[in-house]
Amino acid sequence: MSNEANLYLLDNIANEYLEDSYSARTRTVAAQFAHIHNVRLRWLNHAAPNLVGEVESFPKGAQPTKEELKEALQASEEVIAWFLEECEAAGSVKKWNGSPATFLGYMIAHEAHHRGLAMVAMRISGHKLPPEVIYGQWQWGKKRNLR
Repeated sequence: MSNEANLYLLDNIANEYLEDSYSARTRTVAAQFAHIHNVRLRWLNHAAPNLVGEVESFPKGAQPTKEELKEALQASEEVIAWFLEECEAAGSVKKWNGSPATFLGYMIAHEAHHRGLAMVAMRISGHKLPPEVIYGQWQWGKKRNLR
């Protein structure tokens, strides 16, 4: 469901907003989403390198397009979901000091944090999102019309 919120927000961001950032040496909106994808893959490379397969990270400094971000997030979501199922069955997450549930909590919190940073970057850049988009991220499972 966290990825649903990622994709919902991404679908409702104008392409020109992807270059927004909240200060000089911080990640752009596009880089926030790329970072979410890359962290997923970093965990997989750390705990289960055999699962990564052909899913690739974005290079440092990349400014991917909305479509590239959506494809990457969907691909890493699939691999992470499979990884979490394996961890739940095993009762642990390799290289994590906690249960699979706490790892999932960490992942959700991390991604929500970066969605928040993306929204701050847009707002500081003068691109405030409408309330239905901001609050729509929290209506998990609701059918929506996406751009």
